[in-house]
Amino acid sequence: MALLTLTPHGLYCPVGDFHIDPSRAVPHAIVTHAHSDHLRRGCGHYLVSESGLHVSRVRLAANAQVDTIAYGETVERNGVTISLHPAGHILGSAQVRVEHRGEVWVVSGDYKTAADDPTCTPFEPIRCHGFVSESTFALPVYHWPPAGQVFDAINRWWRQNADAGRVTVLFAYTLGKAQRLIAGLDPGIGPIVTHPTIEAM
Repeated sequence: MALLTLTPHGLYCPVGDFHIDPSRAVPHAIVTHAHSDHLRRGCGHYLVSESGLHVSRVRLAANAQVDTIAYGETVERNGVTISLHPAGHILGSAQVRVEHRGEVWVVSGDYKTAADDPTCTPFEPIRCHGFVSESTFALPVYHWPPAGQVFDAINRWWRQNADAGRVTVLFAYTLGKAQRLIAGLDPGIGPIVTHPTIEAM
């Protein structure tokens, strides 16, 4: 029996009887991170990283059953050992490591290998037999400048606007990008005000 298999509800571990980042509501979900394409409402039970609890709770119903484990901590379900490891994507993002009878698979969810984001724990490579990788921007057409260059440009633009008496507005995803932008802004330029949905995160 395969340790992980693809089903209409998403990636499933038949031995452990749980899904990883299910696409629909399932009884047992292990979630890599709180972005809505990975965290589905309506599941019977969730397992998320300890550092991802708050942002997951913001996205879930108040009565959702959510357990957490710290990075590197293990839990067992039906003989399958499960642990979560840093993915470097957003606060609380995790890779899911599953082990059964010596076979190890890792499911990445979204991840970033560059350790240039102060808002989350950097990616940790995990030795395994199989690696299931989400790769939104893996095509070679995508080339991103270093984060420092991007923030230097944003802060220059903001300073020019402030000197000219103009308000600067930045748009970003509520979870992940907004926090990363805030961390890269120079608060010496002026006050930083955020939308209430970002404040909730």
